[in-house]
Amino acid sequence: MSDLIYPTLDLFLYALKTSLNTTDAETEKNKAAFLAQLPSNTQFNDPDIETEYLEITHPTQINFISQNKILEGYYYAVRLNDTYGLQVDCSINNQTETQPAKSFAILKTEIEQKLNKELATIGQTWLLSGWLPENSSQNPEDIAKDCYYALFKDTYWQPEKGTFLDGKIFEIWRSENTNYSLEEASNALNSHEHYVIIAIYTNRESAEQAAEFYKDWMGLFCYRNKIWWAYWQSRLVKESLLNHYKQIEENRKITNQSNSRQEKQNITTSRKILNNIDNILQQYTIDLLNLSFQKQIIEINLSNYQIRLALIKEKAGQNNQLDFLEKFSNLATKKYLPQITKDIENMQLGLQLLEDTINATRSRIEAEKAEREHNFQELVAVAGAGIATVSLVKEPIKECKEIFKQVHLFYESPSSFSLIVGIIVSFVVWGLRKRLR
Repeated sequence: MSDLIYPTLDLFLYALKTSLNTTDAETEKNKAAFLAQLPSNTQFNDPDIETEYLEITHPTQINFISQNKILEGYYYAVRLNDTYGLQVDCSINNQTETQPAKSFAILKTEIEQKLNKELATIGQTWLLSGWLPENSSQNPEDIAKDCYYALFKDTYWQPEKGTFLDGKIFEIWRSENTNYSLEEASNALNSHEHYVIIAIYTNRESAEQAAEFYKDWMGLFCYRNKIWWAYWQSRLVKESLLNHYKQIEENRKITNQSNSRQEKQNITTSRKILNNIDNILQQYTIDLLNLSFQKQIIEINLSNYQIRLALIKEKAGQNNQLDFLEKFSNLATKKYLPQITKDIENMQLGLQLLEDTINATRSRIEAEKAEREHNFQELVAVAGAGIATVSLVKEPIKECKEIFKQVHLFYESPSSFSLIVGIIVSFVVWGLRKRLR
């Protein structure tokens, strides 16, 4: 049997209050969505100030009422700079008798029933804890494994391990988000990603001491979730950039194919293609800035994560082994940041190519426009020469009517004769202008 005393499940949930280009109305909407997670009579105080850690409810811990009398729990809400954090704690209300590992399924169901599903989260962390009965011979890892399977019905158990306050601590992280496309992004985060910490303490004293670390975990998990969220967002932004680039390439190919067939596109069509490219390029530029913004988010929160982890280690003492928590910061340093940096460099090169494409398209349109204007001027000049000729020869022909009596056309219709002369002169002028050009 995998039994623990006082099994406790904590969900640490995070949602953005403000983000890039968030309007005041959107900020208020985010605040309302977060407040909806709490009881309706909650006293909520969130002043518009910058703060690293602010408790935003009174009282700071709000007990919740469960229909299941064996359960107890509370809400704890804070704001960490631009992010709301919510801890929902639920436990079996019995600190003397052992409970089976499957009790965590009951706790998870209770917590999920308390949440408003409409909240758009940027990440969440599950923390499972409890202590062993006196003189227990059970293997803490076996208990932790059974606790994990009570929450998640998969077969993945390859935890990172450490020690914390004389107990054993395990970390399990499952993530499949980066395999999802832009269209699937809206629901992928909460459905296919979970981060779990399981702490099995040796006695009640250790468990009570661990409760003093909840605020530290709140900050550490926040920074960790924001790093992962920003990296995941960067993958979506990169996909969007590639889609924009492909669209511009398709427009460019249309114009190139016309050129290869020595066809001249209608100026209206050409301008339409240019406007399409311009609009896509604007979105490309916005996405490129967003990619840099996600990199900055990772850099800031990585620094905060490392500082918070160092404080936790110092507070816990030298006998604790929490080095496994450094693996994530190493992952962010060696993979996430270099990957985004490389993506930014590549996409900036793509931006230069796209700008060259626009300039080439614009030059071609201007050339076509200039040629058509020139042709129109040629037409005006030739037509002018013809009209002038008609005007000049019309009166002399009338005066020479007697001379041309023998030519029926000239005699009966001198205007026709002057028109023919005008046409001949127009062709002569057109030929001379073409030869001299």
